[in-house]
Amino acid sequence: MSKKALGILLLFFSLQVFGEEIVFTDSEKSLLEAFTPWPIVIPADPGNEYSGLQWAEALGAQLFNDPVLSADQTISCASCHQSSKGFSDGSALPQAGAAPHVRNTQGLQNVGYQRWFGWDGGADSLWAASLRPMLSEVEMASDIEDVATKLRVTTYFTKALQQNDLEITALDDETLVVTVAKFIGAYMRTLVSGETSFDKFLASFDAPDIELQYPLSAQRGMKIFFGEGNCFVCHFGPNFSNGEFHDIGRPFFTGIGQVDPGRFTGIERLKNDPFSLAGNFNGTNNKAEILKTTSVKFGQLNFGQWRTPSLRNLEQTAPYMHDGSLQTLRDVIDYYAEIDPARLHSKGEAILKSIKWSEREREDLVKFLETLSEN
Repeated sequence: MSKKALGILLLFFSLQVFGEEIVFTDSEKSLLEAFTPWPIVIPADPGNEYSGLQWAEALGAQLFNDPVLSADQTISCASCHQSSKGFSDGSALPQAGAAPHVRNTQGLQNVGYQRWFGWDGGADSLWAASLRPMLSEVEMASDIEDVATKLRVTTYFTKALQQNDLEITALDDETLVVTVAKFIGAYMRTLVSGETSFDKFLASFDAPDIELQYPLSAQRGMKIFFGEGNCFVCHFGPNFSNGEFHDIGRPFFTGIGQVDPGRFTGIERLKNDPFSLAGNFNGTNNKAEILKTTSVKFGQLNFGQWRTPSLRNLEQTAPYMHDGSLQTLRDVIDYYAEIDPARLHSKGEAILKSIKWSEREREDLVKFLETLSEN
């Protein structure tokens, strides 16, 4: 959208509705440009030579829904990542895995726009993130040999490889399973959410009644989101995520004497992961992408940091936070309104402070967030 068009659009923000006037500052108007248009171009999955190939995406979709990847053949990726729930599962903690899990199932819509994957960023590509659940004892609980053995006799899989000039007998077990993960990564990259009322509001500047179709409460909430709340700092850009990690003071204890350190653990695991972009299975060898992985450093500052999720279609992905501990959007708003900076685990985030929003302001923020989900 051009600056001229956006300027015309934002004139509507000053219209009076039922006697109340919503006025956006020039800086707020300029800031909104960074959140449009939607969707934006999806980057290729790093290190994935099958990214963007339609046959690989289609095969990845089949594999995503196939329980053959799990040890007991009862759990598929779709068991926890359900399309009707924004590719999450609607539970605080996963219920379908092989053992109890301490992290909430993240929604996969728009995951292809991220730079790091998982709550702790322990994977640097979609394919590496797809491989981990297969081998995790708390998720699919399988292993390289088991997955490879079963897929070598899975008809749709062997047929698809043959049709695309891949000789399955030429692939050792490890290479075969990594290739499976790359197909799934190619598919997950395509999971992009649709247009929302927020997008329509910004895009339909030529419709004189567009401001009447977008709730006044949501407009007030938008002003808080981009103003006093500073919510946009972390939830930035068309995908409403800066893709990075932040300490927002959430508890990291998962049991008596047990903690989940978040990003601290993620970087440590990434550094030792043979399937990272710095390993031998990188299929594209893009030096800039490899540098992302080899240059990342970790320290005590990373303790208790979690990846900023996208806010798109967030109505579908409740409950919220890395541990699923907040049930509703109102719970999330109340938490931020009453946050105690002293609870931050590291030096904290300078933008986080207790604001004590009024009841109406909290409901306005919820209404705005609801407009980030598809109609």
